[in-house]
Amino acid sequence: MIRDLERLDINEYHKFLWFNHLSYATPYEVKLRFGYHNMRASRKMLFSDLITHLTKLSINPEKDITSVFEVGCSSGYQLRYLETDLFPSAIDLEGIDIDRYAIASGSEYLKSIGSKVRLMFADMEELSNLMGNKVYDIILCSGTLMYLNEGPAFKIVNVMLDHTKIMLVLTGPAHPGIDNSLLEHSIVRDSDGSFIHNIDSMVKRAGGSVLVRRWEGGKMADGQTIYFVFAKKAQS
Repeated sequence: MIRDLERLDINEYHKFLWFNHLSYATPYEVKLRFGYHNMRASRKMLFSDLITHLTKLSINPEKDITSVFEVGCSSGYQLRYLETDLFPSAIDLEGIDIDRYAIASGSEYLKSIGSKVRLMFADMEELSNLMGNKVYDIILCSGTLMYLNEGPAFKIVNVMLDHTKIMLVLTGPAHPGIDNSLLEHSIVRDSDGSFIHNIDSMVKRAGGSVLVRRWEGGKMADGQTIYFVFAKKAQS
């Protein structure tokens, strides 16, 4: 039945797996994710790049970043790292995820350690209604858009740009042989049915500006390819 869903509606198939904490969702346990020592090498690279790019914009990460929102936050382990190590002045740290188990277990743990991070169970396709009129200094969406096909993924990028003040941080699987920015359309990965997107194009189509990017093709870091896009809404 699950395979039938994969064939009929790939977006709902991925949502089903995450919602029920199945398949690729199962490793996302508190004890396996929280702490710098548990963070994937590709995420360490991403956050190092983020600090570098903010600094080049004359933004002091330790003082100037006061709000962060993460789309696809799982148990909140990345938000917690941002809270403790990168953006100590942040007072508004929020995230959403469709994995109810990860939200519940992460919220319990974060509360127990006195964290300001707040997690919400929600579908990212409802993002526009969830955010209302709020704007965040940083919006992060790492490895999440890959579970939506091109049309819905573009809509999410559009919403995130509209609610980003300083920088939108996006990651996705890199095409191993062609720079993602040259892809005319998204490509389905055979390994898991997720999508290789041209995030650069989505940003530009949504009226955004790519500030800086990093694409390393087939190069792997802890089993993950490297494709980072740092963007914001273009100046009118």
